[in-house]
Amino acid sequence: MNSTTWQPILNGLPITSSRGFVGWSSISLIKSGNYLGLFDTGSEGARETIIKNLKAININLLDIKFIILSHLHFDHFINIELFPNAKVYTTEEELDYALSTKPKENGDLNYVKSSISFFKKQFIKVKPGVQIYNGTIVPLPGHTKGSIGFETEDCIFTGDALKYVIEAKTCKTSHAYYSQDLANKSIEKILAAHKIIIPGHDQAFKFENGNVIQLNDASLEIYKRKDSNITISIKDI
Repeated sequence: MNSTTWQPILNGLPITSSRGFVGWSSISLIKSGNYLGLFDTGSEGARETIIKNLKAININLLDIKFIILSHLHFDHFINIELFPNAKVYTTEEELDYALSTKPKENGDLNYVKSSISFFKKQFIKVKPGVQIYNGTIVPLPGHTKGSIGFETEDCIFTGDALKYVIEAKTCKTSHAYYSQDLANKSIEKILAAHKIIIPGHDQAFKFENGNVIQLNDASLEIYKRKDSNITISIKDI
């Protein structure tokens, strides 16, 4: 397998709020030979920052040639329209599930079906286990039915199959919409690879002998208008 390099465009952040899920997911730039791609594309609120961060490393939106989607929840998929030259990869299982009635029956309201249907013809359905762009598509079901990861020589991009560092420490998912049991088995598979882990909503890390080694900084600033009466408090959960 040829060398593949990566770097974060946006670090995932393990944040929710009293108004609900924030959805700040990891977005990673992958360089495979002469091809540039992304693993996941984040939610709408990330658009300006994605463009700015790519521009800062001299990458145009048109330079992105492939996108691998961990799953089709809005906070991982919705920005594919920024990259008109990209081939977009998902699985048939995830696409069929996303467009079915099953997610709603499972309490999963994170699929924007109108957007998925609009982009459906653009998707390339890839089978788990297939090698593309010097990496391997890894089946990681549980969070959703068709969740996948992307494994290279020294790292694995997990999407929400492993969302937070704490899930590596406990070897258990904090939440799964499709199957708790399958989600836990997917986490076991991720940890068994003994590679750098790029989780769905946290910093990249290495997990060695039960210890977490953080690999990058994911600091955050929050701004509010001076004349606003809103109160912002931070609580650990």
